[in-house]
Amino acid sequence: MKLEVEAFSLTLKRPLRTARGELARREGWRVALRTAKTIGRGEAMPWPAFGTETPEAAEQALRSFELSKVTGSVEEVREAIAGLGQTPAARFAVEAALLEHLARSRELSVARLLGESIPAFAAASTPSQVRTGTLLDSEAPEKLAAEAASAVGAGFRTLKVKVAARAPSDDEARLRAVREAVGKDVRLRIDANGGWTEEQAREALRRLGSVALELCEQPVPALAFEALRRLRGQVPCAIAADEALLQAGAAESLLAGSHPAVDVVVLKPVALGGLLVALDLAQRARAVGVAAFVTTMLDGPIATAAAAHLAALLDSSDGCGPAHGLATGALFVESASHPSLRVEGGRVAIPDVPGWGVT
Repeated sequence: MKLEVEAFSLTLKRPLRTARGELARREGWRVALRTAKTIGRGEAMPWPAFGTETPEAAEQALRSFELSKVTGSVEEVREAIAGLGQTPAARFAVEAALLEHLARSRELSVARLLGESIPAFAAASTPSQVRTGTLLDSEAPEKLAAEAASAVGAGFRTLKVKVAARAPSDDEARLRAVREAVGKDVRLRIDANGGWTEEQAREALRRLGSVALELCEQPVPALAFEALRRLRGQVPCAIAADEALLQAGAAESLLAGSHPAVDVVVLKPVALGGLLVALDLAQRARAVGVAAFVTTMLDGPIATAAAAHLAALLDSSDGCGPAHGLATGALFVESASHPSLRVEGGRVAIPDVPGWGVT
């Protein structure tokens, strides 16, 4: 049994500047597992700069994947995708399609399917909505401040800004403008995408102490595990691992011992290779007192819905963790023609319907 594979792309309304370069467009593949009675869907949008395989490798993995039979349990899904370990974006897409097919066949949402199938979450009640922050993408401080005020007016209580792609003084001016615009009660987080050295990160985060940051995602390069550990506790905000989680041995290095290297792990299911891998990592993190939240990689609507179902499952056992990063659909030109889960008042709705809940 082969997957249906179709190319698609999304264009950002404004190019996004990150420490890894400017992004204007996302490209990938939609996949579907179709049988006589139901369908399961997934998406693969690889991003090599953020640790996934190349687009060529992802497409080859998707087009060559074949099932001998339809999977009948979550454990069978896990076994079916075991050979895709070197292509995490493709693995995520195939897993998503298999999980939705299984959930639809049982007339469950994917979040409820996973909750009933994984012992650690079996007793929890899956929420109907999850808190999300939003990414601000304006450049000039005054425009960024206006965008921030608009987001807070729409109900968002957590805002995120990309840093380390500009001079430190420019980043500082932008963040101070945001804080002045939204007041002290809104959570403000930044993402450096590994663009600082350890010393640059320490200096920048200390200078931003008066901005009252919630956390900084990946202040130093992905392989700098010990730099993350040293920064933690030396700067006035939480330290979060993002791209670092994609490195071999990351969980052992970041979460081992009595003093983990980070305060928070940021789970990107597309880059990690699926929801099941992300769930395993979240459980390991929580066992040592490290928080976890879910974000997209500027993905399409199906992948974003999958991330939201993962977020709901995590919130079912810990509803007080950091807000997730799921409100990225509106950044794309195609947002109106690619319906995604509804975002209102800073929350994403998780419909209690079979599958992902998106058309």
